[in-house]
Amino acid sequence: MAARASSARKLRLQLPGGGTPSAILSEGEQRGIAIASFLAEVKLGKGRGGVVFDDPVSSLDHRHRWHVAARLVEESKTRQVIIFTHDIYFLCIIQQQADLAHATASTQCIGRGPAGFGVQADRLPFDTLSTSKRVKALRGMRDHLAKVHKEGDAAEAMRLTREAYSHLRMAWERGVEEVLLQSTVTRFDEGVSTLRLKGVVVEDGDVDAINAGMTKSSKFSGHDPAMAAQIPTPHPDELLEDINKLEAWRASVVARADIVQARRK
Repeated sequence: MAARASSARKLRLQLPGGGTPSAILSEGEQRGIAIASFLAEVKLGKGRGGVVFDDPVSSLDHRHRWHVAARLVEESKTRQVIIFTHDIYFLCIIQQQADLAHATASTQCIGRGPAGFGVQADRLPFDTLSTSKRVKALRGMRDHLAKVHKEGDAAEAMRLTREAYSHLRMAWERGVEEVLLQSTVTRFDEGVSTLRLKGVVVEDGDVDAINAGMTKSSKFSGHDPAMAAQIPTPHPDELLEDINKLEAWRASVVARADIVQARRK
């Protein structure tokens, strides 16, 4: 039988009457100390072996998550760093920090599929995708919907239509943040990127397109409102037209932003 591993070091608090770290420090503070201690040991070591973290920011607050993400990205420049997390927010922070540090972040998703749990896929959750990648994902949803619709499964087709329009609404929201406002203000970001304002122009046509897209997406993303008003479920071809409207708007705003940025330099 293999011997049990022993702790290389322990944190002791010199307090009147004694006391253990767990009695004084919060769970987040204990985790922060553990991460800092481990990274300090790794930094002092001579090896360049990879390191693996499993949900390293659990129990940490917003500010400390950013610090941990930045430190892990920095470490990835000298060794392979593998991070397992179910926290979409932390994943977005890691991606942003990697972009700032000009580091490469390779992402994969492990979830549940027809074969069961633990199915690996290169496709990330919809919430993490850019507007253009959301459009691509939406077209994939539409293709699957068209197949189900052709097979005559009306109930499943209705469910998939609702799901697709719900995601289309999310894509419009992402488009406003990322494309129209040039990521000047983004969710999961701790600051405002004022320099990106040089590419921002909001025209009347943008307001009309966004309002139309959001209104229709909201109308069909919920089952009960549509049923109460007896609104027919859109055909898969109509869904494709709505997806293409988003993509056409996105492409036009990107092209316009490039021209505006060049002029404002």
